[in-house]
Amino acid sequence: MQMIMAILSVALLMSIDEASAQSTYSASVSRHASVPPLSEADVRKILVDASKMLQKDSVSKEDTDVACNVTFSLKGPVRTFGAPGTSTNIVDEQHRDAVHKIDSDVAGVDFHVKVVKEIKFCRPGLTETSFDGCSFPIDFRSIIVVHPSEHRDTLSKSSKYPDHLLWAHEFGHLTGLGHRHSSSALMTSCSVASLASLSRVQVNKEECRCLLGGPGSCPLPGALSCQPQ
Repeated sequence: MQMIMAILSVALLMSIDEASAQSTYSASVSRHASVPPLSEADVRKILVDASKMLQKDSVSKEDTDVACNVTFSLKGPVRTFGAPGTSTNIVDEQHRDAVHKIDSDVAGVDFHVKVVKEIKFCRPGLTETSFDGCSFPIDFRSIIVVHPSEHRDTLSKSSKYPDHLLWAHEFGHLTGLGHRHSSSALMTSCSVASLASLSRVQVNKEECRCLLGGPGSCPLPGALSCQPQ
């Protein structure tokens, strides 16, 4: 009887641990000196909007669209790297990794965000020549994103590029999530600009599990090209 109770107690503790997985992630943010200023208020707005998008409300459409209790916060000031006039573009693997490593020693944060002008290379094998974000390889716990003022996606004048979706999308990759073919999913294989007009961006149960688990918690699958469904 005591052994049965012990087993049940362990199972209960495991259930509690899974339910209370880390859901708050702090980020350091650094921008290249040649891109426009990005204030702490600007960054906090992006992170707050990303958090609200994931948390949504209590309404759930089975396992395909769940509220995911993840919160992002800014740790420390918005730092600056690089000298004005130096290259602001990610053009190859060496440059990508060099930017990933910048301010990677900032202590007490869960991941790092680097803001640049353009990303022309992310990972080998991709046919695209321009990217809004890159979190590969995930070992750096760093995401590189294009500055909010530099997005060249075609949106209506009344729409603003959804930077909060881009940052959350790239964090998803950092946890190990890949793309999926859906025109309404946060991890869409197409540009997140296509999600700007949606009132609710979908995160399924498995994706939420990875987001709650944090960087490196899930296996990173192969790359998918854009095929919206």
